[in-house]
Amino acid sequence: MSESYKRCPICEARNHGNASTCSTCGTTIEDVEAQALADESQLAPRAYDYRHGETDLYEGALNVTARRLFAGIAVVGIALLGVTVLAIVSDLSGRENVPLGELSPSAAPTRPSFATVTPGFPSPVPSPTPLPTLVPSETPTPSPCIHRVAAGDSLISIIAGCGYRKLDILPTVKAINGIVDETRIQVGQEIVVPLPSATRDPLSESVPQLNAAASVDDTPASEGLALLSFDPFAPTETPTILPGLTWHTVAAGDSMIAIAVQYDTDAKNLSDLNPEVAFALCDFSLPYGGGECIVELIEGQTLRVPAPTATITPVPTLSGSETPVPPATATVNAPFAVGPPDRAFFGASDQITLRWVATGTLAADEVFRVAFSEVGAVDRFTADTRDLFFILPRRWQADDDQRHTYIWQVSIVDQTTDASPQATGIRTLVWEGSGGSTS
Repeated sequence: MSESYKRCPICEARNHGNASTCSTCGTTIEDVEAQALADESQLAPRAYDYRHGETDLYEGALNVTARRLFAGIAVVGIALLGVTVLAIVSDLSGRENVPLGELSPSAAPTRPSFATVTPGFPSPVPSPTPLPTLVPSETPTPSPCIHRVAAGDSLISIIAGCGYRKLDILPTVKAINGIVDETRIQVGQEIVVPLPSATRDPLSESVPQLNAAASVDDTPASEGLALLSFDPFAPTETPTILPGLTWHTVAAGDSMIAIAVQYDTDAKNLSDLNPEVAFALCDFSLPYGGGECIVELIEGQTLRVPAPTATITPVPTLSGSETPVPPATATVNAPFAVGPPDRAFFGASDQITLRWVATGTLAADEVFRVAFSEVGAVDRFTADTRDLFFILPRRWQADDDQRHTYIWQVSIVDQTTDASPQATGIRTLVWEGSGGSTS
Protein backbone atom coordinates (compact mmCIF):
# COMPACT_ATOMS: atom_id res chain seq x y z
CA MET A 1 0.00 0.00 0.00
CA SER A 2 1.39 3.32 -1.02
CA GLU A 3 1.68 6.23 1.40
CA SER A 4 -1.16 8.84 1.14
CA TYR A 5 -0.92 12.59 1.38
CA LYS A 6 -3.11 15.66 1.27
CA ARG A 7 -2.40 18.48 -1.16
CA CYS A 8 -3.24 21.98 0.13
CA PRO A 9 -5.72 23.60 -2.21
CA ILE A 10 -4.13 27.01 -1.56
CA CYS A 11 -0.38 26.63 -1.71
CA GLU A 12 -0.37 23.08 -3.19
CA ALA A 13 1.93 21.94 -0.47
CA ARG A 14 1.94 18.23 0.31
CA ASN A 15 0.86 17.37 3.82
CA HIS A 16 0.47 14.09 5.71
CA GLY A 17 -2.60 12.13 4.87
CA ASN A 18 -3.94 12.58 8.45
CA ALA A 19 -3.16 16.35 8.69
CA SER A 20 -6.07 18.71 9.40
CA THR A 21 -4.26 21.98 8.51
CA CYS A 22 -1.64 22.87 5.97
CA SER A 23 1.78 23.02 7.48
CA THR A 24 2.79 25.74 5.05
CA CYS A 25 -0.07 28.27 4.92
CA GLY A 26 -2.33 27.01 7.77
CA THR A 27 -5.33 26.31 5.58
CA THR A 28 -7.78 23.70 6.90
CA ILE A 29 -7.44 20.53 4.94
CA GLU A 30 -9.69 18.22 7.00
CA ASP A 31 -12.10 17.92 4.08
CA VAL A 32 -9.34 17.25 1.59
CA GLU A 33 -9.19 13.66 0.61
CA ALA A 34 -5.92 11.87 0.98
CA GLN A 35 -4.42 10.63 -2.16
CA ALA A 36 -1.92 8.00 -2.90
CA LEU A 37 1.28 8.86 -4.57
CA ALA A 38 0.50 6.39 -7.30
CA ASP A 39 -2.82 8.01 -8.04
CA GLU A 40 -1.42 11.59 -8.51
CA SER A 41 -1.25 11.31 -12.26
CA GLN A 42 -4.85 10.28 -12.38
CA LEU A 43 -6.16 13.45 -10.69
CA ALA A 44 -8.43 15.68 -12.80
CA PRO A 45 -7.12 19.11 -13.61
CA ARG A 46 -8.18 21.88 -11.22
CA ALA A 47 -10.44 24.68 -12.41
CA TYR A 48 -8.37 27.41 -10.60
CA ASP A 49 -4.67 27.84 -11.12
CA TYR A 50 -3.18 29.33 -8.00
CA ARG A 51 0.02 30.25 -9.78
CA HIS A 52 -1.63 33.12 -11.61
CA GLY A 53 -1.39 35.37 -8.54
CA GLU A 54 -4.57 37.38 -9.16
CA THR A 55 -5.76 36.81 -5.58
CA ASP A 56 -4.05 36.00 -2.34
CA LEU A 57 -6.61 33.42 -1.24
CA TYR A 58 -9.07 31.27 -3.05
CA GLU A 59 -12.49 32.24 -1.83
CA GLY A 60 -13.80 28.74 -2.04
CA ALA A 61 -11.04 27.61 0.30
CA LEU A 62 -12.20 29.88 3.11
CA ASN A 63 -13.91 28.11 5.95
CA VAL A 64 -17.44 28.88 7.10
CA THR A 65 -16.33 31.00 10.09
CA ALA A 66 -14.35 33.36 7.98
CA ARG A 67 -17.15 33.73 5.50
CA ARG A 68 -19.57 34.56 8.26
CA LEU A 69 -17.17 37.13 9.70
CA PHE A 70 -16.77 38.92 6.40
CA ALA A 71 -20.53 38.87 5.82
CA GLY A 72 -21.18 40.36 9.27
CA ILE A 73 -18.70 43.13 8.70
CA ALA A 74 -20.35 43.98 5.39
CA VAL A 75 -23.81 44.04 6.99
CA VAL A 76 -22.64 46.30 9.83
CA GLY A 77 -21.03 48.71 7.38
CA ILE A 78 -24.16 48.90 5.26
CA ALA A 79 -26.24 49.52 8.40
CA LEU A 80 -24.00 52.37 9.57
CA LEU A 81 -24.13 53.96 6.15
CA GLY A 82 -27.93 53.82 6.14
CA VAL A 83 -28.17 55.36 9.61
CA THR A 84 -25.92 58.25 8.57
CA VAL A 85 -27.97 58.90 5.44
CA LEU A 86 -31.22 58.92 7.46
CA ALA A 87 -29.77 61.40 10.00
CA ILE A 88 -28.67 63.81 7.29
CA VAL A 89 -32.05 63.63 5.52
CA SER A 90 -33.98 64.25 8.76
CA ASP A 91 -31.80 67.25 9.64
CA LEU A 92 -32.36 68.86 6.25
CA SER A 93 -36.11 68.30 6.41
CA GLY A 94 -36.20 69.89 9.92
CA ARG A 95 -34.38 73.02 8.76
CA GLU A 96 -36.85 73.53 5.91
CA ASN A 97 -39.74 73.86 8.44
CA VAL A 98 -38.01 76.50 10.63
CA PRO A 99 -38.94 80.20 9.87
CA LEU A 100 -36.22 82.42 8.47
CA GLY A 101 -36.40 84.81 11.43
CA GLU A 102 -35.43 82.04 13.88
CA LEU A 103 -32.32 81.10 11.96
CA SER A 104 -29.18 82.67 13.40
CA PRO A 105 -26.04 82.84 11.32
CA SER A 106 -23.19 80.89 12.66
CA ALA A 107 -20.30 82.97 13.87
CA ALA A 108 -17.21 82.83 11.76
CA PRO A 109 -14.27 81.25 13.50
CA THR A 110 -11.76 83.74 14.81
CA ARG A 111 -8.06 83.30 14.72
CA PRO A 112 -6.47 83.27 18.14
CA SER A 113 -4.19 86.22 18.71
CA PHE A 114 -0.92 85.74 20.46
CA ALA A 115 1.03 88.40 22.32
CA THR A 116 4.01 89.80 20.41
CA VAL A 117 7.19 90.08 22.44
CA THR A 118 9.23 93.22 21.64
CA PRO A 119 12.86 93.05 22.76
CA GLY A 120 14.31 96.00 24.65
CA PHE A 121 12.68 98.94 26.44
CA PRO A 122 9.75 100.70 24.78
CA SER A 123 10.78 104.01 23.15
CA PRO A 124 8.65 107.06 23.97
CA VAL A 125 6.63 108.39 21.05
CA PRO A 126 6.80 112.22 20.90
CA SER A 127 3.47 113.93 20.65
CA PRO A 128 3.25 116.83 18.14
CA THR A 129 3.04 120.26 19.75
CA PRO A 130 1.02 122.78 17.75
CA LEU A 131 2.94 125.95 16.88
CA PRO A 132 1.42 129.28 17.87
CA THR A 133 -0.10 131.26 15.04
CA LEU A 134 1.82 134.48 14.50
CA VAL A 135 -0.26 137.49 13.60
CA PRO A 136 1.84 139.94 11.58
CA SER A 137 1.77 143.46 12.93
CA GLU A 138 1.19 146.35 10.60
CA THR A 139 4.36 148.30 9.91
CA PRO A 140 3.82 151.89 8.84
CA THR A 141 5.41 152.63 5.48
CA PRO A 142 7.58 155.76 5.63
CA SER A 143 6.70 158.46 3.17
CA PRO A 144 9.32 159.40 0.55
CA CYS A 145 11.42 162.55 0.73
CA ILE A 146 9.64 165.36 -1.17
CA HIS A 147 11.66 168.52 -1.86
CA ARG A 148 10.43 171.69 -3.54
CA VAL A 149 13.13 173.12 -5.80
CA ALA A 150 14.43 176.50 -4.67
CA ALA A 151 16.80 178.92 -6.40
CA GLY A 152 20.30 177.46 -6.61
CA ASP A 153 19.18 173.86 -5.98
CA SER A 154 20.40 171.01 -8.14
CA LEU A 155 19.16 167.44 -8.42
CA ILE A 156 22.35 166.12 -6.82
CA SER A 157 22.06 168.48 -3.84
CA ILE A 158 18.43 167.43 -3.36
CA ILE A 159 19.44 163.73 -3.36
CA ALA A 160 22.21 164.45 -0.86
CA GLY A 161 19.77 166.36 1.34
CA CYS A 162 17.49 163.32 1.45
CA GLY A 163 20.24 161.22 3.04
CA TYR A 164 22.12 159.66 0.12
CA ARG A 165 25.92 159.62 0.03
CA LYS A 166 26.24 158.15 -3.45
CA LEU A 167 24.63 158.98 -6.78
CA ASP A 168 23.43 155.43 -7.54
CA ILE A 169 19.85 156.59 -6.91
CA LEU A 170 20.07 159.34 -9.57
CA PRO A 171 18.58 157.27 -12.48
CA THR A 172 15.73 156.13 -10.22
CA VAL A 173 14.92 159.69 -9.15
CA LYS A 174 14.94 160.84 -12.79
CA ALA A 175 12.59 158.02 -13.79
CA ILE A 176 10.17 158.69 -10.88
CA ASN A 177 9.95 162.40 -11.59
CA GLY A 178 10.09 162.16 -15.41
CA ILE A 179 13.32 164.19 -15.64
CA VAL A 180 15.32 163.85 -18.85
CA ASP A 181 18.09 166.37 -18.13
CA GLU A 182 19.04 166.70 -14.45
CA THR A 183 20.44 170.19 -15.10
CA ARG A 184 17.04 171.51 -16.15
CA ILE A 185 14.78 171.51 -13.09
CA GLN A 186 12.35 174.34 -12.42
CA VAL A 187 12.06 176.45 -9.28
CA GLY A 188 8.99 175.32 -7.34
CA GLN A 189 9.02 171.81 -8.86
CA GLU A 190 8.46 169.00 -6.35
CA ILE A 191 11.10 166.25 -6.51
CA VAL A 192 10.17 162.87 -4.98
CA VAL A 193 13.18 160.89 -3.67
CA PRO A 194 12.77 157.43 -2.05
CA LEU A 195 14.13 157.31 1.47
CA PRO A 196 17.47 155.47 1.82
CA SER A 197 17.55 152.24 3.76
CA ALA A 198 18.80 152.53 7.31
CA THR A 199 22.42 151.50 7.86
CA ARG A 200 23.67 149.93 11.07
CA ASP A 201 26.51 151.59 12.95
CA PRO A 202 28.62 148.78 14.47
CA LEU A 203 30.37 151.15 16.90
CA SER A 204 27.16 152.70 18.22
CA GLU A 205 25.64 149.49 19.59
CA SER A 206 25.63 148.58 23.24
CA VAL A 207 24.77 145.06 24.42
CA PRO A 208 22.70 145.05 27.63
CA GLN A 209 24.45 143.30 30.53
CA LEU A 210 22.16 140.89 32.39
CA ASN A 211 22.80 140.09 36.05
CA ALA A 212 23.70 136.43 36.35
CA ALA A 213 22.10 136.19 39.80
CA ALA A 214 18.75 137.45 38.57
CA SER A 215 16.23 134.88 37.36
CA VAL A 216 13.31 135.08 34.98
CA ASP A 217 10.89 134.73 37.87
CA ASP A 218 12.31 137.88 39.51
CA THR A 219 11.83 139.92 36.30
CA PRO A 220 8.59 141.91 36.00
CA ALA A 221 6.28 141.06 33.12
CA SER A 222 6.98 144.28 31.24
CA GLU A 223 10.76 143.82 31.54
CA GLY A 224 10.42 140.18 30.50
CA LEU A 225 8.63 141.18 27.32
CA ALA A 226 11.33 143.76 26.67
CA LEU A 227 14.03 141.08 26.99
CA LEU A 228 12.16 138.76 24.63
CA SER A 229 11.84 141.49 22.00
CA PHE A 230 15.48 142.60 22.28
CA ASP A 231 17.27 142.68 18.95
CA PRO A 232 21.08 142.56 19.40
CA PHE A 233 21.61 143.97 15.89
CA ALA A 234 19.32 146.98 16.31
CA PRO A 235 21.07 150.33 16.83
CA THR A 236 20.68 151.78 20.29
CA GLU A 237 19.01 155.10 20.83
CA THR A 238 21.97 156.51 22.77
CA PRO A 239 25.22 156.27 20.77
CA THR A 240 28.32 155.14 22.59
CA ILE A 241 31.74 156.72 22.34
CA LEU A 242 35.13 155.30 23.26
CA PRO A 243 37.47 157.12 25.62
CA GLY A 244 39.61 159.70 23.86
CA LEU A 245 36.98 160.42 21.20
CA THR A 246 34.18 162.92 20.86
CA TRP A 247 31.30 163.64 18.53
CA HIS A 248 31.34 166.24 15.78
CA THR A 249 28.06 167.35 14.19
CA VAL A 250 28.46 168.20 10.52
CA ALA A 251 27.38 171.77 9.81
CA ALA A 252 26.48 173.32 6.48
CA GLY A 253 29.62 173.66 4.37
CA ASP A 254 31.73 171.26 6.45
CA SER A 255 34.10 168.95 4.60
CA MET A 256 36.33 166.06 5.56
CA ILE A 257 39.47 168.23 5.17
CA ALA A 258 38.02 171.00 7.33
CA ILE A 259 37.12 168.51 10.07
CA ALA A 260 40.56 166.89 9.87
CA VAL A 261 42.24 170.29 10.19
CA GLN A 262 39.95 171.30 13.07
CA TYR A 263 40.75 168.19 15.14
CA ASP A 264 44.40 167.89 14.03
CA THR A 265 43.95 164.47 12.39
CA ASP A 266 44.05 162.99 8.87
CA ALA A 267 41.75 161.15 6.44
CA LYS A 268 43.00 157.69 7.45
CA ASN A 269 42.15 158.26 11.12
CA LEU A 270 38.68 159.62 10.30
CA SER A 271 37.98 156.63 8.04
CA ASP A 272 39.00 154.18 10.79
CA LEU A 273 36.82 155.94 13.37
CA ASN A 274 33.79 156.14 11.06
CA PRO A 275 33.54 152.88 9.06
CA GLU A 276 29.97 153.71 8.02
CA VAL A 277 31.19 156.72 5.99
CA ALA A 278 32.47 156.01 2.46
CA PHE A 279 35.92 157.42 1.63
CA ALA A 280 35.90 156.97 -2.14
CA LEU A 281 39.16 157.04 -4.16
CA CYS A 282 41.15 158.20 -1.12
CA ASP A 283 44.91 157.71 -0.92
CA PHE A 284 45.54 157.28 2.80
CA SER A 285 49.27 157.73 2.34
CA LEU A 286 48.49 161.46 1.98
CA PRO A 287 47.22 163.52 4.94
CA TYR A 288 43.90 164.46 3.31
CA GLY A 289 43.47 161.52 0.89
CA GLY A 290 44.74 163.23 -2.26
CA GLY A 291 42.91 165.13 -4.95
CA GLU A 292 40.65 162.18 -5.92
CA CYS A 293 39.32 161.60 -2.39
CA ILE A 294 35.52 162.05 -2.20
CA VAL A 295 33.68 162.01 1.14
CA GLU A 296 29.99 162.90 1.03
CA LEU A 297 28.81 164.46 4.31
CA ILE A 298 25.28 165.52 5.24
CA GLU A 299 24.33 168.40 7.47
CA GLY A 300 23.46 167.12 10.95
CA GLN A 301 25.50 163.92 10.56
CA THR A 302 27.64 162.93 13.57
CA LEU A 303 31.25 161.79 13.18
CA ARG A 304 33.70 160.36 15.68
CA VAL A 305 36.78 162.55 15.97
CA PRO A 306 39.75 162.64 18.35
CA ALA A 307 38.91 164.59 21.47
CA PRO A 308 41.04 167.75 21.70
CA THR A 309 43.57 167.74 24.52
CA ALA A 310 42.90 170.44 27.04
CA THR A 311 45.91 172.67 27.57
CA ILE A 312 46.38 174.96 30.52
CA THR A 313 47.60 178.40 29.54
CA PRO A 314 49.01 180.45 32.38
CA VAL A 315 47.43 183.85 32.81
CA PRO A 316 50.13 186.50 32.46
CA THR A 317 50.44 189.17 35.05
CA LEU A 318 49.51 192.55 33.66
CA SER A 319 52.04 195.35 34.17
CA GLY A 320 49.88 198.14 32.81
CA SER A 321 52.11 198.95 29.82
CA GLU A 322 50.70 196.34 27.43
CA THR A 323 49.67 197.43 23.91
CA PRO A 324 46.11 196.48 23.04
CA VAL A 325 45.92 193.92 20.24
CA PRO A 326 42.93 194.04 17.88
CA PRO A 327 40.86 190.86 17.77
CA ALA A 328 41.76 188.41 15.05
CA THR A 329 39.57 188.36 11.97
CA ALA A 330 38.13 184.99 11.08
CA THR A 331 39.43 183.72 7.75
CA VAL A 332 38.36 180.92 5.46
CA ASN A 333 41.06 178.82 3.82
CA ALA A 334 40.98 178.31 0.07
CA PRO A 335 38.83 175.46 -1.23
CA PHE A 336 40.56 172.35 -2.58
CA ALA A 337 39.69 171.01 -6.04
CA VAL A 338 38.72 167.30 -6.04
CA GLY A 339 37.49 166.39 -9.50
CA PRO A 340 37.56 165.81 -12.32
CA PRO A 341 41.29 165.06 -12.60
CA ASP A 342 43.47 167.51 -14.45
CA ARG A 343 43.43 167.08 -18.27
CA ALA A 344 40.38 164.74 -18.11
CA PHE A 345 38.58 164.10 -21.43
CA PHE A 346 34.79 164.17 -21.87
CA GLY A 347 32.67 163.29 -24.89
CA ALA A 348 29.97 165.43 -26.42
CA SER A 349 27.15 163.73 -24.46
CA ASP A 350 29.00 163.36 -21.12
CA GLN A 351 27.85 165.20 -18.03
CA ILE A 352 30.67 167.03 -16.23
CA THR A 353 30.45 167.64 -12.47
CA LEU A 354 33.07 169.85 -10.82
CA ARG A 355 33.77 168.94 -7.17
CA TRP A 356 35.78 170.60 -4.41
CA VAL A 357 36.07 170.62 -0.62
CA ALA A 358 36.16 173.53 1.79
CA THR A 359 38.34 173.81 4.86
CA GLY A 360 35.95 176.13 6.67
CA THR A 361 32.39 177.36 6.85
CA LEU A 362 31.10 180.03 4.51
CA ALA A 363 29.78 183.20 6.02
CA ALA A 364 26.22 184.30 5.37
CA ASP A 365 27.29 186.63 2.55
CA GLU A 366 29.87 184.30 0.96
CA VAL A 367 29.46 181.89 -1.93
CA PHE A 368 31.59 179.61 -4.09
CA ARG A 369 32.16 181.10 -7.56
CA VAL A 370 32.95 178.73 -10.43
CA ALA A 371 34.95 180.30 -13.28
CA PHE A 372 35.04 178.36 -16.58
CA SER A 373 36.62 179.49 -19.86
CA GLU A 374 38.15 178.04 -23.01
CA VAL A 375 41.90 178.33 -23.47
CA GLY A 376 42.64 181.15 -25.93
CA ALA A 377 39.03 182.38 -26.02
CA VAL A 378 37.62 185.64 -24.67
CA ASP A 379 34.32 184.31 -23.32
CA ARG A 380 34.31 183.48 -19.61
CA PHE A 381 31.47 181.74 -17.75
CA THR A 382 30.80 182.11 -14.00
CA ALA A 383 28.24 180.70 -11.59
CA ASP A 384 27.72 181.07 -7.81
CA THR A 385 26.70 178.23 -5.48
CA ARG A 386 26.95 177.23 -1.84
CA ASP A 387 27.26 173.52 -2.69
CA LEU A 388 30.53 171.62 -2.99
CA PHE A 389 29.83 170.62 -6.59
CA PHE A 390 28.60 172.17 -9.83
CA ILE A 391 27.29 170.54 -13.02
CA LEU A 392 28.47 172.30 -16.15
CA PRO A 393 25.43 173.45 -18.18
CA ARG A 394 25.15 172.53 -21.84
CA ARG A 395 25.13 176.17 -22.90
CA TRP A 396 28.80 176.40 -21.88
CA GLN A 397 29.65 173.63 -24.41
CA ALA A 398 30.91 174.48 -27.88
CA ASP A 399 28.46 173.78 -30.70
CA ASP A 400 30.96 172.32 -33.19
CA ASP A 401 32.41 168.82 -33.43
CA GLN A 402 35.93 169.76 -32.27
CA ARG A 403 37.71 169.13 -28.99
CA HIS A 404 38.17 172.19 -26.80
CA THR A 405 40.44 172.69 -23.79
CA TYR A 406 38.94 174.57 -20.85
CA ILE A 407 40.29 175.83 -17.54
CA TRP A 408 38.23 176.05 -14.36
CA GLN A 409 38.70 177.42 -10.87
CA VAL A 410 36.56 177.76 -7.71
CA SER A 411 36.94 180.75 -5.38
CA ILE A 412 35.20 182.11 -2.30
CA VAL A 413 33.50 185.43 -3.09
CA ASP A 414 32.12 188.01 -0.68
CA GLN A 415 28.85 189.09 -2.29
CA THR A 416 28.95 192.51 -0.64
CA THR A 417 32.44 193.45 -1.87
CA ASP A 418 32.77 190.91 -4.72
CA ALA A 419 36.26 190.12 -3.43
CA SER A 420 37.66 186.63 -3.87
CA PRO A 421 40.95 186.29 -1.96
CA GLN A 422 40.77 182.48 -1.70
CA ALA A 423 40.65 180.19 -4.76
CA THR A 424 41.55 176.68 -5.82
CA GLY A 425 44.34 175.89 -8.21
CA ILE A 426 43.62 176.10 -11.92
CA ARG A 427 42.65 172.80 -13.56
CA THR A 428 42.06 171.93 -17.21
CA LEU A 429 39.75 169.53 -19.01
CA VAL A 430 39.01 168.59 -22.63
CA TRP A 431 35.38 168.70 -23.74
CA GLU A 432 34.18 167.66 -27.18
CA GLY A 433 31.73 170.02 -28.85
CA SER A 434 28.07 169.12 -29.23
CA GLY A 435 28.29 169.23 -33.02
CA GLY A 436 25.49 171.72 -33.33
CA SER A 437 22.98 169.50 -31.46
CA THR A 438 21.46 170.40 -28.11
CA SER A 439 20.41 168.00 -25.45
